[in-house]
Amino acid sequence: MSRRKVALDTNVFLLFLVGLADRATIARHKRLAAYDAGSYDALCRLLASYDEIVVTPGCLAETTNLLDSDKGSRTRCHQILKELIESGEALSEKHIPAVKVVEEKPFMWLGFTDASYVELAEKGIPVITADFKLYQQVVARSEESVNFTTVAFNFAG
Repeated sequence: MSRRKVALDTNVFLLFLVGLADRATIARHKRLAAYDAGSYDALCRLLASYDEIVVTPGCLAETTNLLDSDKGSRTRCHQILKELIESGEALSEKHIPAVKVVEEKPFMWLGFTDASYVELAEKGIPVITADFKLYQQVVARSEESVNFTTVAFNFAG
């Protein structure tokens, strides 16, 4: 039986990681100002129907850079990320060769990391993103892709 996979873009993955470390930290994390603990809960509900989270090397690099904006949770988040990567179960890294990413037309206006997510959607992996320009590209390739801004807004309260 195949495992159901879903890809998380950088901001959504950051929310997931910080929420795993400490839900209370979400409210004070500079890069997560658009979210709260309820957003994290909504994300967890979405993720419950999947077996595996997929990220790209670009997402991992961007996420670890963004963790620096909250020194208090950084170490715990790095530890959780290390455990997720080492487990090989719930999180997997998918490398899309750079030459393939730059061949995608969206590369010119989305940038490298987001264009790699377009390629994942092309392979049938739905993407959860809070970036509307990216969402427009991925949903055209994988209908199960999710505009997380809409989900987080609908569950706010």
